[in-house]
Amino acid sequence: MGDVAAPESALDSAMERRVVPVGAVVLTTFFALLYGLRGGIAALDRGEDPRWAQQIGWSLVVWWTCLPLLPPLAALVRRFPIGRPRPWRNAGILLLGTIAAAWLRHVLMTPVVVAITGVPSVPGSAVARTLTYFTVFLVMVALLHAAHYHRAVRIRELREAALARGLAEARLAALRTQLQPHFVFNVLNAVTALLHADPMAADRMLTRFAALLRTILHEGGREEHALGRELDLLGRYVELMQLRFGDRIAVEWSVADAPQGARVPFLVLQPLVENAYEHGLGGRETGGRLQIAATRAGDALRLSVEDDGVGGSEEANAGTRPAVARTGGGIGLRNTRERLLQLYGAQGSLVLERPPGGGTRAVVTLPFVDGPHEGGPHEGGPHDDDTHDDDTHDDGPHGTGEPRS
Repeated sequence: MGDVAAPESALDSAMERRVVPVGAVVLTTFFALLYGLRGGIAALDRGEDPRWAQQIGWSLVVWWTCLPLLPPLAALVRRFPIGRPRPWRNAGILLLGTIAAAWLRHVLMTPVVVAITGVPSVPGSAVARTLTYFTVFLVMVALLHAAHYHRAVRIRELREAALARGLAEARLAALRTQLQPHFVFNVLNAVTALLHADPMAADRMLTRFAALLRTILHEGGREEHALGRELDLLGRYVELMQLRFGDRIAVEWSVADAPQGARVPFLVLQPLVENAYEHGLGGRETGGRLQIAATRAGDALRLSVEDDGVGGSEEANAGTRPAVARTGGGIGLRNTRERLLQLYGAQGSLVLERPPGGGTRAVVTLPFVDGPHEGGPHEGGPHDDDTHDDDTHDDGPHGTGEPRS
């Protein structure tokens, strides 16, 4: 609750320093103008000069001298607000406090008014004026109660928002925790499969995986980062997979015109690419194609991973419309859907489609937001270029899609 205490304190300060005093000044000024107008009209009825400036000035002095009693009344309302658990007791205490404030106003401030205006006090009007002051202070108490309950509602809203935000952050953290062991297990399983067939490739794959995992763990505290950084990390993961599958899988990057500064969830594309390799292309004996694309469509950002492999289940491939998107799937797909839901609500989605030529296309749609984000496109740790070998480096995400010579 530490993050809520500061907004609550600021809210209390704003109420006490601005809203309530301004309301009290407006209230007493209204009464002053009302009584000054009444006094001027009474003078006109008697055939006398109303002396409007003098009437208004005297009335303002009379009513503004009620303001010094506002802080004690405010403290009384904070201590004994009318409400549960003891509404009648608190109402009685406030009533007595208001009567005492009216009496103190008459006793303490009448000599001050006489000294300022030079108009002597009329003894016979003491009771009437005390009752009038009581009425004014009663309205002040009502104003203070309105501010008190408004502040209570706002504090409750802040606490509920902080609780909801904390729950969402906890859920996102749990999703990240769930995804990382799955990612590590699959890569290590791929290294194991390659170990006996090509020990040198397995060694390079393990070295690059260690560098990539170090970067992911270093940057994994954020929920979003720049699309450029996402593609950079994804390119390094694709390099790992290409060491396993070799030249039989061609990777195409259609990201040259993508908005590199757009905010995207951290590692949102990696589970989709992993799914394409493991369940789409991994079972093929002949060559395959993997296409990664990112485009802006109005106020939305569209990210897609498409393969021409064996395809998903019949449920996933029943059509190309969002309505037929598979709601199940493995850990990676389910995790990605839940993260999009937590971050963007109905504006974020993951849809599995069947392209006309076969295979599977995974499409992520999310709101387009072009920065600011946490760090630039290359933030968060070394790239570890010294662990990369040029002879096995596949065409990267910022290239043209043509294989390197």
